[in-house]
Amino acid sequence: MPPIHTPGTPVWSEVDPQALATMFRDLAEIDQLWQRLDVVVLTPSAKGSAASVETTDRIRAYAYDQATTALRAALDHLRAWRTLLTAGEMPAYAHLSLLRTAHEAALFAYWLVDPSIEADARMGRGVAAQAADYAERRKFEEAAGRTTADPPSKLAVDRLSDLMAAARGLNLVRQNRNGIDVLTVAVPPTVELFDRYEPVRPGPAKAQYLYRLYSGYAHAKQWATMLGAAKQAPFDPCGRTLALTQGIDLVAVAATQRVIVAVGRALDALERLRQGPGTPEPEAGVE
Repeated sequence: MPPIHTPGTPVWSEVDPQALATMFRDLAEIDQLWQRLDVVVLTPSAKGSAASVETTDRIRAYAYDQATTALRAALDHLRAWRTLLTAGEMPAYAHLSLLRTAHEAALFAYWLVDPSIEADARMGRGVAAQAADYAERRKFEEAAGRTTADPPSKLAVDRLSDLMAAARGLNLVRQNRNGIDVLTVAVPPTVELFDRYEPVRPGPAKAQYLYRLYSGYAHAKQWATMLGAAKQAPFDPCGRTLALTQGIDLVAVAATQRVIVAVGRALDALERLRQGPGTPEPEAGVE
Protein backbone atom coordinates (compact mmCIF):
# COMPACT_ATOMS: atom_id res chain seq x y z
CA MET A 1 0.00 0.00 0.00
CA PRO A 2 1.50 3.42 -0.95
CA PRO A 3 2.21 5.81 1.91
CA ILE A 4 -0.39 8.40 2.85
CA HIS A 5 0.16 11.73 1.13
CA THR A 6 1.91 14.30 3.32
CA PRO A 7 -0.76 16.58 4.83
CA GLY A 8 -0.68 20.22 3.84
CA THR A 9 0.93 19.81 0.41
CA PRO A 10 -0.96 19.97 -2.91
CA VAL A 11 -1.28 16.85 -5.01
CA TRP A 12 0.34 17.39 -8.40
CA SER A 13 0.73 14.66 -10.97
CA GLU A 14 3.97 14.20 -12.82
CA VAL A 15 3.03 13.86 -16.46
CA ASP A 16 4.41 11.02 -18.53
CA PRO A 17 7.07 12.57 -20.83
CA GLN A 18 5.47 11.14 -23.96
CA ALA A 19 2.03 12.46 -22.95
CA LEU A 20 3.55 15.85 -22.17
CA ALA A 21 5.29 16.01 -25.55
CA THR A 22 2.04 15.10 -27.32
CA MET A 23 0.08 17.83 -25.55
CA PHE A 24 2.73 20.47 -26.19
CA ARG A 25 2.77 19.48 -29.86
CA ASP A 26 -1.00 19.94 -30.07
CA LEU A 27 -1.03 23.12 -27.98
CA ALA A 28 1.64 24.64 -30.23
CA GLU A 29 -1.21 25.34 -32.65
CA ILE A 30 -2.77 27.88 -30.27
CA ASP A 31 -0.71 30.84 -31.47
CA GLN A 32 -1.61 30.21 -35.11
CA LEU A 33 -5.28 29.75 -34.21
CA TRP A 34 -5.21 32.99 -32.24
CA GLN A 35 -3.67 34.83 -35.21
CA ARG A 36 -6.29 33.41 -37.56
CA LEU A 37 -9.06 34.62 -35.27
CA ASP A 38 -7.49 38.09 -35.16
CA VAL A 39 -7.59 38.16 -38.97
CA VAL A 40 -11.26 37.17 -38.92
CA VAL A 41 -12.14 39.89 -36.43
CA LEU A 42 -9.89 42.72 -37.61
CA THR A 43 -9.84 42.48 -41.41
CA PRO A 44 -12.64 42.84 -43.97
CA SER A 45 -14.19 39.76 -45.55
CA ALA A 46 -13.74 39.16 -49.27
CA LYS A 47 -16.12 41.12 -51.46
CA GLY A 48 -19.17 39.09 -52.35
CA SER A 49 -18.63 36.59 -49.53
CA ALA A 50 -21.47 35.50 -47.26
CA ALA A 51 -19.82 37.25 -44.32
CA SER A 52 -19.40 40.53 -46.24
CA VAL A 53 -23.16 40.61 -46.79
CA GLU A 54 -24.41 39.24 -43.48
CA THR A 55 -22.22 41.29 -41.16
CA THR A 56 -23.60 44.54 -42.60
CA ASP A 57 -26.99 43.61 -41.12
CA ARG A 58 -27.17 43.83 -37.33
CA ILE A 59 -29.49 40.85 -36.93
CA ARG A 60 -27.58 38.61 -39.32
CA ALA A 61 -24.29 39.62 -37.72
CA TYR A 62 -25.24 38.08 -34.36
CA ALA A 63 -24.07 34.63 -35.47
CA TYR A 64 -20.62 35.99 -36.34
CA ASP A 65 -20.32 38.11 -33.20
CA GLN A 66 -21.33 35.27 -30.92
CA ALA A 67 -19.05 32.81 -32.70
CA THR A 68 -15.95 35.00 -32.50
CA THR A 69 -16.60 35.75 -28.82
CA ALA A 70 -16.90 32.03 -28.11
CA LEU A 71 -13.70 31.25 -29.99
CA ARG A 72 -11.78 33.94 -28.13
CA ALA A 73 -12.93 32.39 -24.85
CA ALA A 74 -11.94 28.93 -26.10
CA LEU A 75 -8.43 30.04 -27.02
CA ASP A 76 -8.02 31.99 -23.77
CA HIS A 77 -8.77 28.82 -21.80
CA LEU A 78 -6.41 26.78 -23.96
CA ARG A 79 -3.62 29.28 -23.35
CA ALA A 80 -4.25 28.99 -19.62
CA TRP A 81 -3.99 25.20 -19.91
CA ARG A 82 -0.72 25.47 -21.83
CA THR A 83 0.69 27.88 -19.23
CA LEU A 84 -0.28 25.50 -16.45
CA LEU A 85 1.26 22.57 -18.25
CA THR A 86 4.64 24.23 -18.66
CA ALA A 87 5.37 23.25 -15.06
CA GLY A 88 5.66 19.66 -16.29
CA GLU A 89 2.94 18.64 -13.89
CA MET A 90 -0.82 18.89 -13.85
CA PRO A 91 -3.43 19.24 -11.12
CA ALA A 92 -5.70 16.35 -10.30
CA TYR A 93 -8.63 17.69 -12.29
CA ALA A 94 -8.75 21.51 -12.46
CA HIS A 95 -7.37 21.54 -16.02
CA LEU A 96 -10.44 19.69 -17.27
CA SER A 97 -12.60 22.68 -16.36
CA LEU A 98 -10.43 24.75 -18.69
CA LEU A 99 -10.77 22.18 -21.45
CA ARG A 100 -14.53 21.92 -20.93
CA THR A 101 -15.06 25.64 -21.49
CA ALA A 102 -12.83 25.64 -24.55
CA HIS A 103 -14.53 22.59 -26.02
CA GLU A 104 -18.14 23.65 -25.58
CA ALA A 105 -17.34 27.17 -26.81
CA ALA A 106 -15.75 25.77 -29.98
CA LEU A 107 -18.72 23.51 -30.74
CA PHE A 108 -21.14 26.38 -30.08
CA ALA A 109 -19.18 28.58 -32.50
CA TYR A 110 -19.29 25.92 -35.19
CA TRP A 111 -23.05 25.50 -34.76
CA LEU A 112 -23.45 29.24 -35.34
CA VAL A 113 -21.34 29.52 -38.51
CA ASP A 114 -21.73 26.09 -40.05
CA PRO A 115 -21.13 26.93 -43.73
CA SER A 116 -23.37 24.06 -44.88
CA ILE A 117 -26.56 25.85 -43.78
CA GLU A 118 -28.37 28.67 -45.56
CA ALA A 119 -27.97 32.31 -44.56
CA ASP A 120 -31.48 32.51 -43.09
CA ALA A 121 -30.86 29.46 -40.94
CA ARG A 122 -27.61 31.03 -39.72
CA MET A 123 -29.54 34.21 -38.88
CA GLY A 124 -32.01 32.18 -36.82
CA ARG A 125 -29.18 30.55 -34.91
CA GLY A 126 -27.52 33.91 -34.28
CA VAL A 127 -30.75 35.40 -32.92
CA ALA A 128 -31.21 32.36 -30.68
CA ALA A 129 -27.68 32.74 -29.33
CA GLN A 130 -28.12 36.45 -28.70
CA ALA A 131 -31.47 35.90 -26.98
CA ALA A 132 -29.94 33.22 -24.73
CA ASP A 133 -27.11 35.63 -23.92
CA TYR A 134 -29.56 38.39 -22.95
CA ALA A 135 -31.60 35.92 -20.89
CA GLU A 136 -28.55 34.95 -18.82
CA ARG A 137 -27.55 38.59 -18.49
CA ARG A 138 -31.07 39.40 -17.23
CA LYS A 139 -30.76 36.73 -14.53
CA PHE A 140 -27.42 38.19 -13.48
CA GLU A 141 -28.79 41.74 -13.32
CA GLU A 142 -31.79 40.66 -11.30
CA ALA A 143 -29.60 38.70 -8.89
CA ALA A 144 -27.27 41.70 -8.56
CA GLY A 145 -30.20 44.00 -7.84
CA ARG A 146 -29.67 46.12 -10.93
CA THR A 147 -32.97 47.82 -11.81
CA THR A 148 -31.95 50.85 -13.90
CA ALA A 149 -29.53 51.66 -16.71
CA ASP A 150 -28.29 55.06 -17.82
CA PRO A 151 -29.28 55.75 -21.46
CA PRO A 152 -28.25 54.80 -24.05
CA SER A 153 -27.44 51.66 -22.07
CA LYS A 154 -30.31 49.24 -21.47
CA LEU A 155 -31.09 46.46 -19.06
CA ALA A 156 -30.98 42.96 -20.51
CA VAL A 157 -34.75 42.59 -20.13
CA ASP A 158 -35.22 45.54 -22.49
CA ARG A 159 -32.56 44.33 -24.89
CA LEU A 160 -34.31 40.96 -25.06
CA SER A 161 -37.67 42.65 -25.65
CA ASP A 162 -36.21 44.65 -28.55
CA LEU A 163 -34.65 41.54 -30.04
CA MET A 164 -37.92 39.59 -29.86
CA ALA A 165 -39.71 42.47 -31.59
CA ALA A 166 -37.16 42.39 -34.41
CA ALA A 167 -37.43 38.60 -34.62
CA ARG A 168 -41.22 38.82 -35.05
CA GLY A 169 -40.74 41.00 -38.08
CA LEU A 170 -38.45 38.36 -39.57
CA ASN A 171 -40.83 35.44 -38.89
CA LEU A 172 -38.43 33.99 -36.33
CA VAL A 173 -41.07 33.77 -33.59
CA ARG A 174 -43.86 31.29 -32.94
CA GLN A 175 -46.28 30.65 -30.08
CA ASN A 176 -45.72 27.66 -27.85
CA ARG A 177 -48.57 25.54 -26.49
CA ASN A 178 -49.11 28.05 -23.70
CA GLY A 179 -49.57 30.88 -26.15
CA ILE A 180 -46.20 32.47 -25.30
CA ASP A 181 -43.98 33.86 -28.03
CA VAL A 182 -40.77 31.90 -28.42
CA LEU A 183 -38.09 31.82 -31.08
CA THR A 184 -38.43 29.25 -33.84
CA VAL A 185 -34.79 28.26 -33.26
CA ALA A 186 -33.28 27.45 -29.87
CA VAL A 187 -29.66 26.95 -28.88
CA PRO A 188 -29.16 23.18 -28.56
CA PRO A 189 -28.14 21.75 -25.20
CA THR A 190 -24.39 21.32 -24.98
CA VAL A 191 -24.71 17.54 -24.78
CA GLU A 192 -26.49 17.66 -28.15
CA LEU A 193 -23.66 19.71 -29.66
CA PHE A 194 -21.18 17.05 -28.54
CA ASP A 195 -23.31 14.26 -29.99
CA ARG A 196 -23.72 16.19 -33.25
CA TYR A 197 -20.15 17.28 -33.87
CA GLU A 198 -17.80 15.00 -31.93
CA PRO A 199 -16.93 11.59 -33.39
CA VAL A 200 -17.31 8.44 -31.35
CA ARG A 201 -16.55 4.80 -32.09
CA PRO A 202 -19.44 2.68 -33.38
CA GLY A 203 -21.48 1.23 -30.56
CA PRO A 204 -23.81 2.38 -27.80
CA ALA A 205 -21.57 5.20 -26.57
CA LYS A 206 -22.54 8.83 -27.25
CA ALA A 207 -20.02 11.65 -27.59
CA GLN A 208 -21.76 13.54 -24.81
CA TYR A 209 -19.94 11.24 -22.37
CA LEU A 210 -16.95 13.56 -22.71
CA TYR A 211 -18.95 16.65 -21.74
CA ARG A 212 -20.50 14.79 -18.82
CA LEU A 213 -17.02 13.80 -17.66
CA TYR A 214 -15.86 17.42 -17.92
CA SER A 215 -18.92 18.52 -15.96
CA GLY A 216 -18.34 15.92 -13.27
CA TYR A 217 -14.96 17.50 -12.61
CA ALA A 218 -16.18 21.10 -12.98
CA HIS A 219 -18.93 20.53 -10.42
CA ALA A 220 -16.72 18.49 -8.08
CA LYS A 221 -18.84 15.35 -8.33
CA GLN A 222 -17.29 12.51 -6.38
CA TRP A 223 -17.79 9.92 -9.13
CA ALA A 224 -15.57 11.99 -11.43
CA THR A 225 -13.02 13.41 -9.03
CA MET A 226 -12.27 9.97 -7.63
CA LEU A 227 -11.64 8.29 -10.98
CA GLY A 228 -8.27 6.59 -10.90
CA ALA A 229 -7.81 7.37 -7.21
CA ALA A 230 -5.34 5.15 -5.38
CA LYS A 231 -6.57 3.76 -2.07
CA GLN A 232 -4.47 4.68 0.93
CA ALA A 233 -4.21 3.05 4.38
CA PRO A 234 -5.78 2.97 6.87
CA PHE A 235 -9.29 1.64 6.46
CA ASP A 236 -11.79 2.61 9.15
CA PRO A 237 -14.35 0.24 10.73
CA CYS A 238 -16.90 1.22 8.04
CA GLY A 239 -14.58 0.27 5.21
CA ARG A 240 -13.83 3.87 4.26
CA THR A 241 -10.33 4.85 3.20
CA LEU A 242 -8.39 7.88 2.07
CA ALA A 243 -7.71 8.03 -1.64
CA LEU A 244 -4.99 9.85 -3.55
CA THR A 245 -6.37 11.43 -6.73
CA GLN A 246 -4.02 12.36 -9.54
CA GLY A 247 -4.48 13.58 -13.08
CA ILE A 248 -5.04 10.94 -15.77
CA ASP A 249 -2.63 11.44 -18.68
CA LEU A 250 -4.78 9.65 -21.26
CA VAL A 251 -7.83 11.83 -20.52
CA ALA A 252 -5.79 15.04 -20.69
CA VAL A 253 -4.14 14.06 -23.98
CA ALA A 254 -7.37 12.99 -25.67
CA ALA A 255 -9.33 16.03 -24.47
CA THR A 256 -6.59 18.44 -25.54
CA GLN A 257 -6.48 16.95 -29.04
CA ARG A 258 -10.25 17.08 -29.44
CA VAL A 259 -10.47 20.70 -28.31
CA ILE A 260 -7.75 21.85 -30.71
CA VAL A 261 -9.53 20.09 -33.58
CA ALA A 262 -12.89 21.63 -32.58
CA VAL A 263 -11.46 25.15 -32.46
CA GLY A 264 -9.76 24.67 -35.83
CA ARG A 265 -12.97 23.36 -37.38
CA ALA A 266 -14.95 26.40 -36.18
CA LEU A 267 -12.29 28.76 -37.50
CA ASP A 268 -12.31 26.94 -40.84
CA ALA A 269 -16.07 27.52 -41.02
CA LEU A 270 -15.71 31.23 -40.29
CA GLU A 271 -12.96 31.60 -42.86
CA ARG A 272 -14.99 29.86 -45.55
CA LEU A 273 -17.87 32.28 -44.98
CA ARG A 274 -15.42 35.15 -45.48
CA GLN A 275 -14.09 33.83 -48.81
CA GLY A 276 -15.26 35.36 -52.05
CA PRO A 277 -17.14 33.54 -54.82
CA GLY A 278 -15.04 31.07 -56.76
CA THR A 279 -12.68 30.26 -53.89
CA PRO A 280 -11.79 26.54 -54.11
CA GLU A 281 -13.31 24.32 -51.46
CA PRO A 282 -10.88 22.57 -49.05
CA GLU A 283 -9.72 19.14 -50.16
CA ALA A 284 -11.88 16.23 -49.05
CA GLY A 285 -11.13 15.20 -45.50
CA VAL A 286 -9.39 18.47 -44.68
CA GLU A 287 -10.96 20.57 -41.96
